[in-house]
Amino acid sequence: MSVGPTYVRDGNIGLQPAARARPRHGIKKETLVRLLLTGIYYLALLRATGMWYGYPANFDEGVSVDPLPQKLMLYSLIPLIGLYCLLEPNRFLAFFRGISPLACIVIFAIVASFAGSLDFGASVRGAAAVGLLALGPLLFRLRYGNEETLRLLANFAVFSAFANVLYTAAFPRFGIMGGSLAGAVKGLFYHKNTMGQFSAICFIVLISHRLPSPRLRYSGLLRSFAILLTLLLVVVSLSSTAVVMVAIGLATIFGLKMMENVRHNMARALIVLFLCILIGVAGSIAYLGVAQAVAEAFGKDLTLSGRSDIWEQVIPLIYDRPIFGYGFATFRQADIVEEYVRLGHTVRSLHNTYLEICLNIGIPGFLCWIAFLLTRIFKKIAAVYRSQQLQTVQAKEVALILLVMIGAMTEAGMMLAPIGLWPVLVSVLPMTTEPIVPPRRRRLLSRRSAGRRSFDHSQPVSGE
Repeated sequence: MSVGPTYVRDGNIGLQPAARARPRHGIKKETLVRLLLTGIYYLALLRATGMWYGYPANFDEGVSVDPLPQKLMLYSLIPLIGLYCLLEPNRFLAFFRGISPLACIVIFAIVASFAGSLDFGASVRGAAAVGLLALGPLLFRLRYGNEETLRLLANFAVFSAFANVLYTAAFPRFGIMGGSLAGAVKGLFYHKNTMGQFSAICFIVLISHRLPSPRLRYSGLLRSFAILLTLLLVVVSLSSTAVVMVAIGLATIFGLKMMENVRHNMARALIVLFLCILIGVAGSIAYLGVAQAVAEAFGKDLTLSGRSDIWEQVIPLIYDRPIFGYGFATFRQADIVEEYVRLGHTVRSLHNTYLEICLNIGIPGFLCWIAFLLTRIFKKIAAVYRSQQLQTVQAKEVALILLVMIGAMTEAGMMLAPIGLWPVLVSVLPMTTEPIVPPRRRRLLSRRSAGRRSFDHSQPVSGE
């Protein structure tokens, strides 16, 4: 029996596509892109929240804060995003082909406000920072879909809960505020309100996940502890807005869960409209009675902020420059706020994002931004999906948008600002649920799937 080599004809010798050589010590492009976009997303979240160590407990003492770490985190996004553009240029361009006209008008209003800005440098820097912190979450969301984006956000929520509790326990002189806000916990955040509102968002993200498996796992146990810790952080922050956000977030998820049996988009839209009218009428009746007692319990007025005296001074300024405002990001500057708001104490913020946007980019830009948010909310509620998991994620996104809009009533910089919850809001605004595919690759995939019977569970039955 011969054991020699087997010979084949020259015409049969060739390299088959499935047997192409691959570098032994290389890294797959998909793996590199995944690691890159994940790092960009986490870095944007960390930079926007401002979590860092060593923030002073009493800001009335005028203690300076080193801005270098925050600047390094922000500027590092530029080369990272540039690297992704080089890796997937076609997909990067495909992300922005379906941008909403309302969003385009808002971008135009931001750029146009530069012309009459009170601080041109601050406006340009602010717009660049907002764009960078929005681009990172958008790139990940449009590349991997909404379910994966919410999973990463949940992971960051777990990290934030444990990090703030451990930091406060180890360094209470930094983690607990002093002065007029003595006793309120701020943890790794710059201010206790920011920690309370971000913890409220984290609580909603974690509590709305599917029920844990009966089989005990370390990941489920860790998530359960994180849920308790986020709720604890909301309470110890002494932020009344954060408490309201938790209550409304739970009510939103519960209400949308009950509407899942309504599979027609028009019926869902009518139900939402009816509920909005009902809640508005009932809320206005109960507001003067119940809300007064709640506000007095927190030592505040009916706005639950104690900032109505600030708003009364800045509202007339809107009508002085109603078209393009005073320049993007100008009223986030403490010196400009102090120049226009004169009270018995130092005021560094307007404590209202809506007034801030009106003053920065004008009334038309503000109205387009609000219309864009409301349109997204109603479209997400009206959309009906075949997949139960997608329906749950969509309800969660609606709740997160509503919470940011509610928090913006009593806090500045919640939207169109490189701080707070801006990356969270941006990552839940797109209507697409699955990754965006470039046109060329979409045609190749359609050819491969030709003749196969498949059901796309990512697309809504109706409503999108």
